[in-house]
Amino acid sequence: MKTLSALAISLLLPATGLHAAEPLVWTIDTAGSGPVVSPVMHGIFFEDINYAADGGLYSELVENRSFEHKNGMHAWTETKRGQATGTTSLEADQPIHANNPRYLRMNVMVGGEGYGVSNLGYGGIPLTTGEEYRFVLHARTLEGYAGSLKVRLESPDGAVLAEGKIEGIKANWQRYKLALTSSADSASARLVVMVEAPGQVDIDMVSLFPKKTWKGRENGLRADLVQALADLKPGFMRFPGGCIVEGNDLPNAYRWKDTVGDVSIRKQNWNRWTNEDVNKPDGQYHQTYGLGFYEFFQLCEDIGASPVPVINCGMSCQFQAKQIVPLDQLDPWVQDALDLIEFANGAVTTKWGKLRADMGHPEPFHMTHLGVGNEQWGEGYFERYPVFYQALKKAHPEITLITTAGPGVDDANWRFAWEKFHSGTPADIVDEHYYRPPAWFLDNAGRYDSYDRKGPKVFAGEFAAHRQDRKSTLDAAVSEAAFMTGLLANADVVTMSCYAPLFAREGFVQWTPDLIWFDQKRVMTTPSYQVQAMFGNNRPDSIVPSEIKGNQFSEKYTGRIGLGTWSSKAEYKDVVVRQGERVLFASDPETQFGGWEKKAGNWSIREGSFAQDGDQQPALILAGDRTWTDYTLNLQAKKTGGKEGFLILFSTADEKNRCWWNIGGWGNTAHAVEYPGYESPHIKGRVDTGRWYDIRVEVSGNEIRCFLDNQLIHQIKRPFRQKV
Repeated sequence: MKTLSALAISLLLPATGLHAAEPLVWTIDTAGSGPVVSPVMHGIFFEDINYAADGGLYSELVENRSFEHKNGMHAWTETKRGQATGTTSLEADQPIHANNPRYLRMNVMVGGEGYGVSNLGYGGIPLTTGEEYRFVLHARTLEGYAGSLKVRLESPDGAVLAEGKIEGIKANWQRYKLALTSSADSASARLVVMVEAPGQVDIDMVSLFPKKTWKGRENGLRADLVQALADLKPGFMRFPGGCIVEGNDLPNAYRWKDTVGDVSIRKQNWNRWTNEDVNKPDGQYHQTYGLGFYEFFQLCEDIGASPVPVINCGMSCQFQAKQIVPLDQLDPWVQDALDLIEFANGAVTTKWGKLRADMGHPEPFHMTHLGVGNEQWGEGYFERYPVFYQALKKAHPEITLITTAGPGVDDANWRFAWEKFHSGTPADIVDEHYYRPPAWFLDNAGRYDSYDRKGPKVFAGEFAAHRQDRKSTLDAAVSEAAFMTGLLANADVVTMSCYAPLFAREGFVQWTPDLIWFDQKRVMTTPSYQVQAMFGNNRPDSIVPSEIKGNQFSEKYTGRIGLGTWSSKAEYKDVVVRQGERVLFASDPETQFGGWEKKAGNWSIREGSFAQDGDQQPALILAGDRTWTDYTLNLQAKKTGGKEGFLILFSTADEKNRCWWNIGGWGNTAHAVEYPGYESPHIKGRVDTGRWYDIRVEVSGNEIRCFLDNQLIHQIKRPFRQKV
């Protein structure tokens, strides 16, 4: 039995912070008992973003190998050697399979030294001296072509690094193979396929893999990237997303049945993480589905991770097209979920179990968890989720189902979801996502201390500390580690967790930060990766009780009040701070700035108001006592010019350790509460120039309530802890 410690320990730690007084005492009770830690507590989340699949974990070196990219010739270039002449065209008559309708026709008039096409792969094909590469293509000739196909790997300057020929091309589609061994290293080689004599040749599924894939598989994965995953000792792997599951619209949604069977018959799709204009010919990030559900299950088995698939619940991404399958048309989507369980676990005598066996794995994959939807929210989801839940639980009560609380936490969508779960909507595990500043993670280590022990379990399904520069740094990783200690401490509530996103390829990035970076030949792990590896390799079986005394952090919001602007001009009046019936502070322009401390800005008294006419970012004045707590701040404010609205400070230590309500911020588009390292969800709103607004901020214990013209805008409970 692995526990937190083998001895009863009482540690004296030096107090830190603004007011170090008593030392911190950390007492660990190893004789006590605590929650059992789930074997799938720490896992990984794979989504095809940042070229994580094609061009990444999937070892295929040829981009757009089957010409199904929106621009059919994407990544391909016509190649003529010597006096060769000919034409290329994309055709669709009698393809290999209806799911793979396009292929390339090379019609050669003069063979010369070769006419054909070349492919640079994903920014250059990486080759290693002496290593073998598997070349495969489908080809046919409709004109009785008697010549051969010349296949080369070339350096950027045209030097031939490997070469082979394919002879005897038939009139119908056939699969042809070559083994090519590179004579030199290169990070940016190209593949060249050429016809040597006059005639017509069709080619499709033009593929190049290193022989040294993970476990040497032909349709294999990149060995060094898989090793990086295996070294994390993940308890589970969530797949395929993420927003990929939902799709930009329903035709773009991820359907698992498109991703199984022979790679030549898989129905391809464009990737909703496209970061260019999808209407442009090359404005698509493409999914070949070469890394599909079979490969996912196989990978999980290889690295000892429990598979956690996520299926579409009949909704597209709610940030995009917002398409929803009508309830009376939901059956095929539910059946997809049922069939996926059969593919993973069913006997070889079943339809989908047989396909698994035909692909090379007659034994079941022992899937135990299934996610229903990703980051969905609102009534639309909670009308559809119960349909899936009832059908899946009836057919497979042994499967643990994962539902969602939406894309964020502590916002209206999250509250709506948990109200549903607490009022009768059944749930095994609820997926919560957190992309927040590092300070949020430090201050939320105790987030689950007060969660209902009788309610659903929690899956911390996507999290990462987001600095303003979105870099993967040590301070971000340490904050994530602190948060994860809280997950372990509450292992009776939290059963699963994983960082996101997992992979990012240099030069092909849509999102940062990411856990593992790579290029053609290198794997580069981050501080956050080291944290995940530390937790994954040292998962305890249970947690024993411990207690820290002398903690100098306050669970109450404590501090001064203030007024400010950001690139704006404003006037303030009738500023009053009350603690119950007691008036702690009341502004009096008659005394000029008596009781106020000017920090920045061009402040003056104007007709009984405090006016700020500068453009500083920010302009601030502060008042009051740092020990104030449990108070209500009332005032009136009027914008007189500039780009934004008001800054109302409360629970503030000084101009650097400040908490403010930003009203009409971000170009006068939204309201939010901000503290160094923390930013609440934005509420849409603006501030009109020349109008007086009534503003009220209620600070009560560890809760904040912000009102604008008597309308509640924010209600926030302990999003951070303050130093006092």
